[in-house]
Amino acid sequence: MNYQLERVDCESDEYGFVRNQLIAYNLKNVDASYDFINFIVKNESQKIIGGLLSRRFGEGIFVEMLWVDEGSRKLGLGSRLLEEIEQAGRHQNVKLIYLDTFSFQAPDFYKKHGFEVFGTLEDFPVQGCTKYFLKKTL
Repeated sequence: MNYQLERVDCESDEYGFVRNQLIAYNLKNVDASYDFINFIVKNESQKIIGGLLSRRFGEGIFVEMLWVDEGSRKLGLGSRLLEEIEQAGRHQNVKLIYLDTFSFQAPDFYKKHGFEVFGTLEDFPVQGCTKYFLKKTL
């Protein structure tokens, strides 16, 4: 069998195709729903200063990314985004929210909001850093 291997950008149609194929396979094998739950925060100039990107599969939500612009941190925007995803999860009977973060990002922020560490990768992505996996039961 001959094949061609290519690297693709996450904005490409090919990326979307592969993602959709895996989602379809998962839904064929698990009786659960799948959707994306995303929020953004804009300032008075309509500039995006924060956001939360997540996907729900069955009774769990994976927070893929939570970001707040450095100049807008300490205003409670990250907390507000977490509150919104929790509220959305409760409305959809979600039992668990989970995510990952690095030691140089926000593990203490998530712990402050009731998330607990259930796993770590030491010295990742480089020596001296840790990747934390956290979860919160709703």
